[in-house]
Amino acid sequence: MTQQSVAVDYHAQVSQIVNEELELEDGELTDNGHFIDDYDSDSLSLITVVSRIEKELGVSIPKTELAELLNLRLLVDAVVQHAQERADG
Repeated sequence: MTQQSVAVDYHAQVSQIVNEELELEDGELTDNGHFIDDYDSDSLSLITVVSRIEKELGVSIPKTELAELLNLRLLVDAVVQHAQERADG
């Protein structure tokens, strides 16, 4: 599986988690929409999203990186990065 296909797989799964946690309508979430400014999210919502990613996808993202995860694209990139680090051992 290539890194690009891994990213596509994670994109769908992460999108679903974000949609559910932020209670967004279908099609409302975009790759570059700002979680806080565009979707009225807050830090607690993002902690819940990251916790679900860890539980459901088995990918742990350090809490220290939360402030950098401003949109879906950055979140998926972080998931792919940490999944790759885990796979590399």
